[in-house]
Amino acid sequence: MTLSERDEGRYLKAIDIYGRVISVVLMLFGLREWAVIMGVAASFGGPFETMTVAWKMATMYLAVVNLVAAVGLWMRVAWGNVLWICAAGSEIAFHTVFIETYGSDYTIVVFHLFSLGGYLALFLLARKEQRAWPFHFR
Repeated sequence: MTLSERDEGRYLKAIDIYGRVISVVLMLFGLREWAVIMGVAASFGGPFETMTVAWKMATMYLAVVNLVAAVGLWMRVAWGNVLWICAAGSEIAFHTVFIETYGSDYTIVVFHLFSLGGYLALFLLARKEQRAWPFHFR
């Protein structure tokens, strides 16, 4: 087996590993949101009972969508990617477009932008690699 034969599909494997790592991070994000709902953890919006309706809706939305996206990414199914992009896009919008309602959390915005950018880069490299193969497996 030559080096090039061993390297075939390396970007597809990298996407699988990357998806699993992001899945673990989203699981932690979702569990943190549930901890806020249960009153165990603090949030920028304050305790869940005293949050505004907008903060409560965002917290409940992220608590569900992050966990479901984490499961989808772990299983490596297409809807996991879609929910991850929705969750990341929503959280980016919360802390940039709706900054007067949700405040600015640039750490989470930068994380989501870099994680989505990393996935896009791996996806484009995998597509380029796949076109170079003599046989297409997907």
